Amino acid sequence: MLAIVVFAGAVSGGDETSNATAPDQTSIDSVIDPTATTVLDAPTVPPTTIPASTTTVPVVNKTTLSRNLYSGVFGDDVKALQTRLTQLGFAPGVVDGAFGGQTQQAVWAYEKLVLKVPRADATGKITNDTWQGMQDAVTIAPRRPNPGTHVEIYLPEQVAIVFTDNSPTLIIHISSGEALTNSRDAANTWCQNVKIDTDDSGNAIAEANEKRVCGVSYTPGGVFRFKRKVEGHRVGALGGMDNPIYFNFGIAMHGAQNVPIEPASHGCIRMHKTISDTFQSYVHLRDVVYVWGQDGKEPEQYSKNQTLPVFDWDDPTATTTTTIETTTSTKVAATPTSAKPATTTSTATTTATTTAKTNPPVTTAAPVTVAVTVAPTTAPPATSAPATTP
Repeated sequence: MLAIVVFAGAVSGGDETSNATAPDQTSIDSVIDPTATTVLDAPTVPPTTIPASTTTVPVVNKTTLSRNLYSGVFGDDVKALQTRLTQLGFAPGVVDGAFGGQTQQAVWAYEKLVLKVPRADATGKITNDTWQGMQDAVTIAPRRPNPGTHVEIYLPEQVAIVFTDNSPTLIIHISSGEALTNSRDAANTWCQNVKIDTDDSGNAIAEANEKRVCGVSYTPGGVFRFKRKVEGHRVGALGGMDNPIYFNFGIAMHGAQNVPIEPASHGCIRMHKTISDTFQSYVHLRDVVYVWGQDGKEPEQYSKNQTLPVFDWDDPTATTTTTIETTTSTKVAATPTSAKPATTTSTATTTATTTAKTNPPVTTAAPVTVAVTVAPTTAPPATSAPATTP
């Protein structure tokens, strides 16, 4: 039976399955399983999450805001905000004085990462008080100091950072898997008609297989490596992705049209689609990716099985059909594992439609490579890993 990986966004996310074996490991052989690019059981959590030395983006000549800044306003004060966000490593887009969606996402990331605002309370608004603090010296440090390039993804905050020699070169707001656990219960489970056009290794197959599947929109925590990338727009079984780069089977970081304040994808890490146009230039295949899970555990505390995505399964209530619908999904009760589910009829109707998408102009300003450092220091909880059934 063809296994399908659950991942990507409901609106502009996609789907790809890949069980390809990673190349030989280098510096973290003791942590990563080279056949699965996931962590081994019971690795050691680093004794500290703070680098031995850090540098800080200095204070600037301060100005005062005469109004609040938020999405839709424009002016020189917005241009000053975009300039400061870029200096700190965030990605507000081109410094043009227009407070658009990318600038709003950069402000969300600043609120959640630096101000420690819970993600649900981020406003995307800059008051004069916030602006005064933003002009002070700001430090954003990695939780896992490493030479070279690595990525840290904080699912509780919905923020991801690319660190180069422990300086943040790109800080972005993200939207990960909608499900906060991997449980196959009614709240987590979705069912949808999909077209399977690749095999388990991500290779194209001669004849696409149309079927109805169910899944859980979950992003696991753990330690991974980037292992494969696609440039441009890729259309998968669950939709489209811009410039995906994969790190956990079919789970990728990719661009999307819709990157809301809360987790909303099928399991992938969504970013603003304009940022995805340059994201692959910040990282490399084989770079380490640390993912802090929604349960607050450290990346090294997840067992090998707990780092696996929840793979899709055939919908046991589906009827055979020759048509397919790829734009909607419905939540259903999870299928019991010990008893045959009650039979219902589910008919997929529709003709698959293709929506033309126009890529906006690339507006991402390359972040200034000023070393900045924060380091949310989360003490590793002394708890045993919960059991999972991917």
